[in-house]
Amino acid sequence: MSSEQNKIVIKHQEDLVKTFFSLDDERLGMKHFRYTNDDFFSADENIKPTGTAFPVNVDGIYGQWVMTENSDPDKRILYLHGGGYAIGTIRGYLSLTSQLAQKTGCSILLIDYSLAPELKFPHGIKDCKKAFSWMLDNGPNGQGKCTKSFVSGDSAGGGLSLGVTLSLKDDGSQLPDAVMSLCPWAELDPVSESYETNASNDPYISRDAISAFRDLYIENESDLKDPYASPIYGDYDGFPPLLIQVGGREVLLDDSLKVAEKAKKSGCEVKLEVWDDMVHVFQGYAPFLPEANEALEAIAKFISNK
Repeated sequence: MSSEQNKIVIKHQEDLVKTFFSLDDERLGMKHFRYTNDDFFSADENIKPTGTAFPVNVDGIYGQWVMTENSDPDKRILYLHGGGYAIGTIRGYLSLTSQLAQKTGCSILLIDYSLAPELKFPHGIKDCKKAFSWMLDNGPNGQGKCTKSFVSGDSAGGGLSLGVTLSLKDDGSQLPDAVMSLCPWAELDPVSESYETNASNDPYISRDAISAFRDLYIENESDLKDPYASPIYGDYDGFPPLLIQVGGREVLLDDSLKVAEKAKKSGCEVKLEVWDDMVHVFQGYAPFLPEANEALEAIAKFISNK
């Protein structure tokens, strides 16, 4: 049985979908979606940023450092927000990342990576690779190499966390000490069985929504199986230790299962956590949702010895 708070989170996501489709003027569509998505985690008044956040120039990319009083400036997480590669903002992710900073004791770098349809794949990948390289030599206190580096993200950002690391690996670049992919969208085409089996369980994402955002993101059909866009097609030989968390209600459930299976077959250290009855990016509802707090604690435990 999930918590009573989970019922409120499910209702919140159902209501947010209604808000998404409350305006039918296409001239306002993307702006409306982006503003609405900033309320994705606003299921309770206790879900709010803690600690501090301040802006930073990440080699020409706008970013913010998110820290709490226990954040180590030399232990850094590059966090890639969700939003279907087309929506999502730093502002909407200050609560989740501050909770993550508090639980892990790390400093979190949030970046405003390129979004579709203005800038399609692979612009976001290039931005995130540049940001990770920058983060290795720059922290919240200025220039200085980090002692530990990690990449994390959720939904499309979860897919990016995988795709970016695959690209870094293929380039022979320095890799993060671990990757934490939360509820990742890892296969652009919505073809998995979980789109059927969880269609009535997922209050937020549908096959049609995934198809629409897919078409915004890619320029050519050949991109559908590019491993940096659809990481289920990636080569995980030599990939860093990987934690995947996903909600049991999600239509994206199979994306996580497929990545975990492929990575394990390649010899990658993989920890897959399927959280029963949880919705998409349930981790962002901390501290209100007990299961979200537990999930963030599990992330902290996973990276504690990496």
